[in-house]
Amino acid sequence: MRRRDFLRTIAYATACGAMGRASAAKTQVHQPNILLFLVDDMGWQDTSLAFWDRPTPFNEHFRTPHMERLARQGIRFTNAYAHAVCSPTRTSLMTGQSPVRHHVTNWTLRTDKDSSGSWGRVGPPANWRLSGLQPSDITLPRLLHDAGYFTIHCGKAHWGAYDTPGSDPLNLGFDINIAGHAAGGPGSYQGLENFGNKEARSHSRPWGVPGLEAYHGKDIHLTDALTTEAKAAVVKAVDAGRPFFLYMAHYAVHAPIQPHKRFMAHYTDRPYGGTNIDIPVEEERYASMVEGMDASLGELLAHLEALGQAENTLVVFTSDNGGLSAHARGKTPRDTGANTHNWPLKAGKGSAYEGGTRVPFIASWAVPRADHPLQQELPLKAGAVSKQPIISEDLFPTLLGVAGADAPSPATHPVDGRDVRLYLLQQESDPKRPLYFHYPHVWGPRGPGYEPHSAMRVGVWKVIYFYNPRRWELYNVEKDIGEEKNLAKARPRKLQKMAERMKTDLLALGVQWPRDRHTNRGEPILTPAELRATNG
Repeated sequence: MRRRDFLRTIAYATACGAMGRASAAKTQVHQPNILLFLVDDMGWQDTSLAFWDRPTPFNEHFRTPHMERLARQGIRFTNAYAHAVCSPTRTSLMTGQSPVRHHVTNWTLRTDKDSSGSWGRVGPPANWRLSGLQPSDITLPRLLHDAGYFTIHCGKAHWGAYDTPGSDPLNLGFDINIAGHAAGGPGSYQGLENFGNKEARSHSRPWGVPGLEAYHGKDIHLTDALTTEAKAAVVKAVDAGRPFFLYMAHYAVHAPIQPHKRFMAHYTDRPYGGTNIDIPVEEERYASMVEGMDASLGELLAHLEALGQAENTLVVFTSDNGGLSAHARGKTPRDTGANTHNWPLKAGKGSAYEGGTRVPFIASWAVPRADHPLQQELPLKAGAVSKQPIISEDLFPTLLGVAGADAPSPATHPVDGRDVRLYLLQQESDPKRPLYFHYPHVWGPRGPGYEPHSAMRVGVWKVIYFYNPRRWELYNVEKDIGEEKNLAKARPRKLQKMAERMKTDLLALGVQWPRDRHTNRGEPILTPAELRATNG
């Protein structure tokens, strides 16, 4: 442990003081419920709630009143991050580890077939974890279960590959699994199409959604079916007299982009607000899916109130990567060109740029009440906004802390995420905290940043290394959120310093480098100084 991290740990323990001791004493009697609401492929601004210092045109397009309510009640983070694609983020959330360490660096499906794209000079590491997360790994739901929680998985799992134990959430610490399996997207969102299964009451690999046979042939959207099942599972937990951890992981808004019918009227045959630009049909459907996801959030909040559990329930809302902007949603949303679905952020899911990794993040009590004993231990300020950078792996230690659950030994399971409860309370900040992104794969499409890369954000600065061209880029993302002005040549000393730090830190985390497709050798980062020396 670095000296500054050790000192920070001591300071954190001192600052938590009474809060931590009170939590440890009370969790044996009463622990808060936890609702982790994870949306698939939802971009930073696929919402009517602004996660910038001002609303964007897209914020004016989408309708998410329940997200707005949650933010009014609690805190939203405008610099929250995930990783570039789904399985790495979901594994980080479950383990508290960076993809650099856990080596599930790309999306998983089969153990005998690499999901990485094949174009470009460099390819994926030879031994990245194709099998994904497995029961031998220490996981958040298992630790919460051991602490007395009734653990519920609902929706998309996408942890372990097909024909491995990790494909079933029941093997990863969940008491109930609703519709989770190896695949990361549904064959269809429509019950009339059996959610992608070829025949009713059957399961068709790879994309058919399992376990929802009761809804096959019915005119119901997958988001609504999952919400109904999640509500029933919560009732089981309450009847059992146990606190619950509901991991509500919607398949929405992942492709295929299909209409959520009861919300389509808000978008069909209409222009974008204040313009003469007709909303493309793909974007009509996408907006209906977003609104359907938000309606699910509202329905769950109402359900908690009806059960008398809302004041006991901490809600965390976020996404698993940046918004889709390379295919399926059409070429341009507002006559702004390709890869602009996350504008002003650059690019989208799978990219090294902000559009690929910046995500919405909200934390709130389902119903705030200042005099509630559990809320007094984590008194979230209504309407708070934080610019503190945070990342998906932070949820592992944070939710363990909220639950009063035992953390794993650092000797056997090092955790890269931070317990951010003091960030939630705005009692502490670390604006220069480093965040690491490592995607040594080709995701699929060609476009801005969709290629093997490593990146690091420290304070306002972000450095990116692209392996195929061996190119460095440097941005001040506070002044240049769209990453339009590459400062690599203008700030060579800053670039060299950040490049050296990123390479050193990635090595310390056990990085797997991409490999040259011709020589089959790993290709490490070359700092600017090393590149100059190599090029003579």
